[in-house]
Amino acid sequence: MKKAYIIMAHKSPNQVHRLIARLNDGESEFFIHIDQKTDLYQFHAVKEFGNIIHFTERFDATWGGYGLIKPYLSAMKTVKDYPTKFDRILLLSGQDYPIKSNEYINNFFQKAEHSVFVNYFPIPNYQKWPGGDRGGWYRVDKYYFGNKWYELFGSKSINLLSTYMPFLRRKIPNGMKPYTGQTWWNLDMYALNYILDYTAKHPEYINFHRHTFVADELYVQMILANSTDEKLLKSIGNSEKRFTIWPKPDSAHPKILSVSDFEAIQASDDLFARKFDENVDSEILDLIDNKILSPAGKDQSIQLAS
Repeated sequence: MKKAYIIMAHKSPNQVHRLIARLNDGESEFFIHIDQKTDLYQFHAVKEFGNIIHFTERFDATWGGYGLIKPYLSAMKTVKDYPTKFDRILLLSGQDYPIKSNEYINNFFQKAEHSVFVNYFPIPNYQKWPGGDRGGWYRVDKYYFGNKWYELFGSKSINLLSTYMPFLRRKIPNGMKPYTGQTWWNLDMYALNYILDYTAKHPEYINFHRHTFVADELYVQMILANSTDEKLLKSIGNSEKRFTIWPKPDSAHPKILSVSDFEAIQASDDLFARKFDENVDSEILDLIDNKILSPAGKDQSIQLAS
């Protein structure tokens, strides 16, 4: 099965190298986005994998903003135009790691009822965002310009003004209903083409998300969930297949996984887990290598790049 892995990274070059080494099954290619603010040379070691490595156009991918959409849309276009036609396209962060073997991942996608796996749910969701968060409506009806003091001041100012001036209020384009979910997804080429075609035909949609908080968690979800394409809808399974532990339902970032989480990881039927940080706990990755991914009794830990 031909797979394209789109990897978005901004740090931890050793982990990115280890991730690629583990996923390199002879049928996969890797399209890597390195945040524009990061020194690209740190990641030079991955070039040892040869022509399966493709560095994509670089953007300032600051968390919370529009900049996180641009890297994966650009990479999706690169995948679409690439001579190889891929069966699956998977979006990973540089802090993800497989918790199933390459053979298992291939078999899963070949036999699964669905060919697209995306986590999505409608807004509002009052269990996740209770009280003043209004079920998450702030994601689509409030402006977000960024985390710098003047950007936050601008956001608060225009949001206040819009309560008195209806023409300033944000309006979701094309009568779409709001959906959100986890950023990370697994697509087939039909879904990838659908998302890119929708983006090309509806510039007002991407313009709307220039001012959406954590837009990368809504962009794909809203396109897919508002579709009327029966072939597409029948292909979607509502799961991103990523094992993740959230400290609280409304936590902005997941727990950094450690050795204490190994039994839960081992019991999971997900394909990948996130997120890991070698500076917090590197032993957990060795455990996954030796106890889950490698043949019984054989130490096959992936060696870090020098």
